[in-house]
Amino acid sequence: MTHGGSDAAPDVPAHDAVGCVCGVGGGGPSPVTGLAAHVPDGAGGIHAWWADGRGLTAEVVAELAATTLPPHERRRYDAVSDPLGRTEFVLARWVLRGALGRVLGLPPDRVPLAVDGAGRPWTAGEPDVDVNVAHTAGLVAVAVGTGLAPGTRVGVDIEAIRPVPRADVLARRLFSPAERALLDAARGPAEDAAWLDIWTRREAYVKALGTGVLTLADAPEQGVGHAWHPLRLPCGFTGGLVVVPPAGRAGPPPFPHPFPLSSDAQGALP
Repeated sequence: MTHGGSDAAPDVPAHDAVGCVCGVGGGGPSPVTGLAAHVPDGAGGIHAWWADGRGLTAEVVAELAATTLPPHERRRYDAVSDPLGRTEFVLARWVLRGALGRVLGLPPDRVPLAVDGAGRPWTAGEPDVDVNVAHTAGLVAVAVGTGLAPGTRVGVDIEAIRPVPRADVLARRLFSPAERALLDAARGPAEDAAWLDIWTRREAYVKALGTGVLTLADAPEQGVGHAWHPLRLPCGFTGGLVVVPPAGRAGPPPFPHPFPLSSDAQGALP
């Protein structure tokens, strides 16, 4: 099936990284959103959006949950005690269900969105659609691919730019020699951003395949068996979108990784 598409998801206004729009109720601002990437792919393509929940009031988040989430997702939302976690969860579903509703011609709460055993979202009965979500520090990113060749997988990851504890230990364990050489050429804040660029590409790849964070070391070099696209995000964040065609899915072994990280390295994961 070839689906229609647009750079804007329904009811998800696209804005720059500054400013906000009103009208979600509770007297507070609605989330600021923007288009992070648009990648043509065969008869369809992949869109990625970001939504910024920093500063949203609890009342606005609760109203988004009430108007967006079907009962089974509402139960997941209610089970999250951390306010920021609640915001990220409902924002991701707000953007994802809005985008899929437009593609499939359905109200957002009627979109056949499911979650597999690894927590990866997917759309039942839509083999040419693939989706992925990421969140960090109040920002979420959502990728929706439509009109894809069956078996094509999409992954997305974002991080707040910051120093990473034990970054050198993780780089030696997880990154390739070429990637470590890029880090050696960077200094100061640029080194933090470069490290997280590599991390988000690798994590987006394993999220596309659904193999888990402990398979990061097995992700191939950039461009090998997948396409990587940097995301346009608000200042202070970095991230990437990965598209893995069916032929590129023979890569990493299934979870768990045959050579587990040490407890120190696992504790330092972003």
